[in-house]
Amino acid sequence: MTNSNPLYKTQREKAGSQTFDKYMYQYHWALYRLLKEHEQEKEYAVFMELHEDVVLSDSLDADKAEFEFNQVKTDKGSFSETKLIRLKNGSSVLGKLISSSNDEIGRDKIKTINLVATKGFKLTQKNPRMSLENIGINDIDPKSLQKLSDAIEKELQADNFPINLHFIVPDLPEKSTQETVIGYIASVVEKLYPHSSTKARDIYRLLIDDLVRKGTISFDYPLWEDLLEKKGLTSITVTKVINQFTERKNDLDVYRNLDAYLDELGLKALERRKWKQSFDRYYLQRIGNKTVAQLDMTKQLNESIDKQLRYCNDEIERLFTLVMDELPELMKNFFAEEIDLKTAILCEIILKE
Repeated sequence: MTNSNPLYKTQREKAGSQTFDKYMYQYHWALYRLLKEHEQEKEYAVFMELHEDVVLSDSLDADKAEFEFNQVKTDKGSFSETKLIRLKNGSSVLGKLISSSNDEIGRDKIKTINLVATKGFKLTQKNPRMSLENIGINDIDPKSLQKLSDAIEKELQADNFPINLHFIVPDLPEKSTQETVIGYIASVVEKLYPHSSTKARDIYRLLIDDLVRKGTISFDYPLWEDLLEKKGLTSITVTKVINQFTERKNDLDVYRNLDAYLDELGLKALERRKWKQSFDRYYLQRIGNKTVAQLDMTKQLNESIDKQLRYCNDEIERLFTLVMDELPELMKNFFAEEIDLKTAILCEIILKE
């Protein structure tokens, strides 16, 4: 099944795709931002230099996806109201940000439009004593907000001032950025897999390289699946990279139980190796992939296993047959070979123990 790309519109500019070396903070901020989603075990995709510096999708499903547009600035000074709307070559910083989230994409698909500035903002707030790292429209003094709105409407020649606009001071420092991100990776992995051992620096290198490589791609993709693969860094990919460089505490117990079942099946060496490889693929996806499709698959497998256990007479091959006979064809089609479905069933049984 293929889906049209909801972000397939003419891009405002592509210069950033060819000059990414000037914007490495943007890439580190993007990685830092997606790790916050990953820490909460959410589904996401991040795109660099696609309509905006950083675009975050909250779903891998084209029909369900909503987007967060982020323009990341590392200017020497903070942004005042005057600086935000000052015209340079016919455009202002705020005008460019708002015009990137145009009606062609659909405002209903864009959750938030964020200006992220490392030096912060000098905006007149309703409560001047508040020190906010995320300033929304409702936090700004009405007179100042009217000033911004009037300037943008004049610049863009339209009543186009968004209510989902935010001004964000990032908590990722400009200095020691790389070490901060690596430390955060280690923290996220520890939270997801307590007492695990991970190579955070290796995870960082693979993820930042992937972001940078895809950020340089300036092609447009009509199909959503192509955009995800060639331009996006997804929660699935991040999970695979983390799994590649992480040893979890209970892995030894899982594989010890797997060996016991493989002994019961009486597999020879080469066949045993094939089963282990198949098991690895499903196991790593199962423990880290929190997509709706994976969760549904896990639920269906477990329901069928629980139902058929009483009829299998403690014979694992018999259980395989009963479960596979009951599963819908649509679900079976997710597995390339019968052995992959069997190891998935085996994995779910082991994780229940």
